[in-house]
Parts: sequence; C-alpha cells; structure tokens
Amino acid sequence: MTVSNGSMYATMYHSPHDTRAHIVSYQLGQIPNRYIMQKLPWLPWSQFVSLASHVKVSPYLKLGHGQAIGSTSHYLYVIANNHLLRKTPQSEELMQISKKNLQIKRIWTFKVWNHSVRTGRYFHSATFVNDHQFIAVYHDVTDHRFEYWEVTRRGNSWHPVEIGATKGEFMRNNSPVQGIAYDKKRKQIYLAFNDYLFKTNRAGKVLTSGHFHTGREFEGICVNDSYLYAELAQRLELLRQKIK
Repeated sequence: MTVSNGSMYATMYHSPHDTRAHIVSYQLGQIPNRYIMQKLPWLPWSQFVSLASHVKVSPYLKLGHGQAIGSTSHYLYVIANNHLLRKTPQSEELMQISKKNLQIKRIWTFKVWNHSVRTGRYFHSATFVNDHQFIAVYHDVTDHRFEYWEVTRRGNSWHPVEIGATKGEFMRNNSPVQGIAYDKKRKQIYLAFNDYLFKTNRAGKVLTSGHFHTGREFEGICVNDSYLYAELAQRLELLRQKIK
C-alpha cells in the first residue's frame, strides 16, 4: 500500500500465494464516508457510477508479494519479489508503473550481495524515497539482525549501500516484516510486523515501538505529508496518524 497526491494505491490478490495482482487506486478526497466503499456491490447504480469514476484498476501485473511498493509524483514502484526465497543469489525485478494508466513503463533487474555474490541480500520489503532511490530491509536469520540498505539509481544502474542494522530479532516468533516506511523529514524508518510497529533511525537504533490488540494485522504502511498510513487486513481498512 502507498499513498501519494491524495490517492491510495493498494495491491489486490486472489490468494495469499499469488505473485501477480491488480493495483487499485482510490482518490481519498472523493470518498464521502469511511465505510461506503465496502458497499459498492449493493449501491444504487447512479451512486456506484459516481464512486467508481474515482477508482482505477490496473491490468494483471507481476507484483511479487506486494510489500515492496512505493510512489512518487508520477510513478509507482514495485519490487516483484518471491517472498518464499530467503538467502539466495537470485536477481530481483523492479517495476516502474505510470500513475496515469497503471501500466508498466520500465523494468530493471538488480542483485545485491554482501562481500560475496553467494551471500545475496534478497529484499522482501522496501519503500521508495524518490524516482532514484529506495530503502529496503533485509532480515539476516543466520546473524539475527535486520539490515537497512539504501539503493540509488545513476542512469540505469542501481547502487546499494548498507546504512544501518539492528542486532537481534524484533519478534520472537519469526513474524515477517509486513511493511516498511521512511519519514524523509525526520530520517526515520518504520517497520510493521503482524500487530507491532517499530520506529528506528537510519543506523538501526530502535527509537520507539507500539502494539495493538484487535486481532488484526498490518498489510502495509507508508509515510506521506507528515502522516503515517497503515493498511489493516481482513477486511481492508486504512488508518492515518499525524507524525509529531
């Protein structure tokens, strides 16, 4: 999930195991109340047409697991990863998607490793700072740490630098990262797990954390215009909190 220029962009999968899906965009300012979109199939036709005119649906796209997505002024970016792969030297695909028609404009292939090509850093979660940079988190299960990588594009080449790391495990039950967000103004990173949220600095030092007890879980987070947005699963719900 990502929010940009007053619109929310969410990935919609038929099943949890799919790597291809649709991107659906909603113009948040055109939704009259917070519950109406749940009622689309039962609305009077005229009301449905009015609401649907502010919704876009992409073609069926290769999007990976959907937790490495971000947005800039004109584009969406998605790393179409395989979330079942762990320590692997395989390359990943990075998609640049036009906001106008939600179709792929460019595809890059990249691969990151640490010291040796055999120690690949295969990213499952990433957030995009601008059209030339993204920040990704890598969970090293062997050394029990989370690494933060800043990857910058120069021309058509992407150059990675490890900017920080957190020693130890955030979650004792090996819960995967469900989303990453970056606050450019404060230079802070947010990590979401099932129902936990952590804030770190760029070096990986944990600044604060939070937990909620609602039986729900995060499916994505992002930062936009000094607000932290969180998408909850089952059923889809969007939350917003002012960053202070």
